Amino acid sequence: MKNKEIAGKFLEIAHLLEIKGENSFKIRSYEKAAETIESLDHDIKDDYISGNLEELDGIGKGIAAKISEYLSAGKITKLEELRKEIPRGLLEMLKVPGLGPAKIRLIHKELGIKTMRGLDIAARRGELAALSGLGEKSAANILRGLEIASRLDGRLLMSTAENMADDFLEVIRKDKSCRAALACGSVRRGCETVGDIDLLAVSETPEKIIDTFVKIDGVEKVTSSGPTKASVYSTGDVQIDLRVVAPASFGAAMLYFTGSKEHNIALRKCASAMGCTLNEYALSDQKSGEYRAGETEKDVYKRLGLDYIPPELRENRGEIEQASRHALPSLIEAKDIKGDLHLHSVYSDGAVEIRGLAARASELGYEWIGSCDHSMSLTIARGLSVKNLMKKKKEIESLNKTSRVRILFGAEVDILSDGSLDYPDEILKELDVCLGAVHAVFNQSPEVLNKRIMRAMDNPYLDVLAHPTARLIGKRPPLALDMEKVTAKAAEKNIILEVNAFPDRRDLKEEHIRMALAKGVMLSLGSDSHALHHMDNMRYGLMNLRRAGCGKRDVLNTRTAAELSKIISSRRRKANGYSA
Repeated sequence: MKNKEIAGKFLEIAHLLEIKGENSFKIRSYEKAAETIESLDHDIKDDYISGNLEELDGIGKGIAAKISEYLSAGKITKLEELRKEIPRGLLEMLKVPGLGPAKIRLIHKELGIKTMRGLDIAARRGELAALSGLGEKSAANILRGLEIASRLDGRLLMSTAENMADDFLEVIRKDKSCRAALACGSVRRGCETVGDIDLLAVSETPEKIIDTFVKIDGVEKVTSSGPTKASVYSTGDVQIDLRVVAPASFGAAMLYFTGSKEHNIALRKCASAMGCTLNEYALSDQKSGEYRAGETEKDVYKRLGLDYIPPELRENRGEIEQASRHALPSLIEAKDIKGDLHLHSVYSDGAVEIRGLAARASELGYEWIGSCDHSMSLTIARGLSVKNLMKKKKEIESLNKTSRVRILFGAEVDILSDGSLDYPDEILKELDVCLGAVHAVFNQSPEVLNKRIMRAMDNPYLDVLAHPTARLIGKRPPLALDMEKVTAKAAEKNIILEVNAFPDRRDLKEEHIRMALAKGVMLSLGSDSHALHHMDNMRYGLMNLRRAGCGKRDVLNTRTAAELSKIISSRRRKANGYSA
């Protein structure tokens, strides 16, 4: 039967007509035809052979002719013409969950975007959020849809997985029989990417939770469903598993389903050495089966003679031995953050005025922000000329007279191909903070590239090396840098290394954070925001810091504005040959 195939062709025609801006009556006629054809309980070819196509609901003379053409010639001329007329990139956008024809038409018309790459850049810069008729929520959904459409070797960015998990958890928690629910697995451990999404709920009537779960909007396929567990596929072919346990097992189940596998194996060895068994239900006596612990994770760890181990550290990298010696690091927390050092405004490629960024920072409880727009060479991001940079400085000075949040006058300055910075030193020294970053010429040899970065780090006014490896997870590999040398140079020059919190950057990654910490290098956090909702991305940078065992005092963002300025001033004096 070709019913589904033909219905798909007519739905594509409807979408292309909507992108083109045709009248709604014509669009609806093709949608109606698609619905009719797909719902038939017999092969539409039978109607074609018998000449009864026009007797079907919603199938007029014109559409009947197109069905006949397809069945006889294997094509629909109208569809072929539309495909030639409309840029191929716009057709590819139809594959993005949450992005329909009307939004594609708006984006193409207002921003001139006609490729998936252009859409991705606009989404990450916040340009979609600024469009009338979209807004921040729709823009965030489009960015999530883009990430789903371009899954990374079958995996999702953490931000996408977390948002999908939250959507499901919101529904589950509303069920009156649900006592608690959370995401476990890679999501809870703060990994960069996620394969399947693992959800856990507590209820004394698990069947009710399972029934709610399998009926959630967005569930496209239920692969299994039992009294305490179920597995479904959601939009974008993402597998989501739910387990429901009794209250007495909640802690043990959290441990088990959070993982990692290696951490769990090591914990079970600890339990076995004590004559106990540890599984998703409880820590219990091996011989008698007597329940020892399981209601909370802390109880389980305590019974095993261990301090509580935060989920981000559960990778079996020595954390269990540290917990046995009461030597776990005290990890940085969200409440420790006093400011965001990497924000873009309308001066370059951001969607928000500086005052708007400051207002949002106040809502987040910050004391200060770093307004760091792109420098002049990055024309694609509307980089600032010296004249516009000085104009921005005056605006910041004016805003600081009344702003509750201290605004630092900064810039994200391009590290040019020869290692020089994109503004002269007499301009750089005017900045409260200078971030240096690579945004172009990524294909240099490792030798040339490393010399380029080393030369940039010799500039006394380079305070922070931003997103040091320039990677985009799943889109662009990291620069071929010798990170041992980069972190050593940062230690020598007192340069701060950024942990960029944008979900597809998360750069530095945890391995390099540990390398920097070992050398005594200070780190900074920056959301790299181009829209207001991007400022909420700080948690993804925090995940990397916590997974690397980073403490509060290792991060510049835990300092007050006065302390931050003192640190910058001191490092510049040293770099220029003066005593601190």
